[in-house]
Amino acid sequence: MDVNTRRLCHFATLAEELHFTRAAAILHISQQGLSRSVAELEEQVGVPLLMRTTRSVALTEAGELFLSSVRTALNALEEGALAARATRDRIEAPLRIGFSVSSLLELDSPILRAFRASHPDVAIELETFQWGDPSCGLCSNTTDIAFVRTPIECPDLHVEPMFVEPRAIGVDQSHPLAAARAVTLNDLVGERILAPRTDDRAWSRFWTLRDTGLDEQLLPRIGPMVGSMEGELEKVTSGEAITVTAISMSRFAPRPSIVYRPITDVAGSELVLAWRGPATPLIDAFRATAVEVRDRESDLVSRIETATGRPEEF
Repeated sequence: MDVNTRRLCHFATLAEELHFTRAAAILHISQQGLSRSVAELEEQVGVPLLMRTTRSVALTEAGELFLSSVRTALNALEEGALAARATRDRIEAPLRIGFSVSSLLELDSPILRAFRASHPDVAIELETFQWGDPSCGLCSNTTDIAFVRTPIECPDLHVEPMFVEPRAIGVDQSHPLAAARAVTLNDLVGERILAPRTDDRAWSRFWTLRDTGLDEQLLPRIGPMVGSMEGELEKVTSGEAITVTAISMSRFAPRPSIVYRPITDVAGSELVLAWRGPATPLIDAFRATAVEVRDRESDLVSRIETATGRPEEF
């Protein structure tokens, strides 16, 4: 039976009103058109659905049973249309991606290129965050997904690991530790290190080496606070303090006066792709692209994870 939804809507409205004039006005059609539409529907169904007199309209027993199924079908169609439009709206909305100033490194461009190639209709908004917001917009819901360095304090967080690279110190070239190939925590006793200006305690503890579990007397002293990479580099260059950072800073923020040396006896810095709450289809699509590129670029990931700060490594 090939019944169009227009006739079903006509029948359902008339069944609600039980009055041809009122139903026709609601449907914005003539009474004759409504009567013809319902008669054609009855012919298709094969039984009378309405009892008509000059004064009243009533549903037959068959009409009562049919009306229940008509309502179910129309509601299902409306719900399906709403779900489809919601998907369209999600796709048309921009994907807001957060970065820190030293996050995705050499994987940045290939992941974004691959996603744009596979989803050319998706608008992408990129935003870079300084030390004050290590969640890169996730905690404030200003981004949908972000490349962040853990640990961070952010509720309902889901992550996809990308790589782990060594933590390192950055020192002025005149500093005694600049001559070393690598350092240990023991080498840093008595040094003053910069602290990130942030309310995120987990992030601050990690980058001031307070995550190591050692007694304060065995750790470097916490010195000035900085809120940006530029502020960090200026204070290191001036000799005011040294910094604890990722070894990739030797590539992405090179300064002739600053050298970077890996810290061999602390855990590395993990870079993850993160989002909050249930993943939308768009977030899932971006995550899948990032994982595909990460796995394809396994040699590059290996170089990132084993870097020592020497320029010839990249």
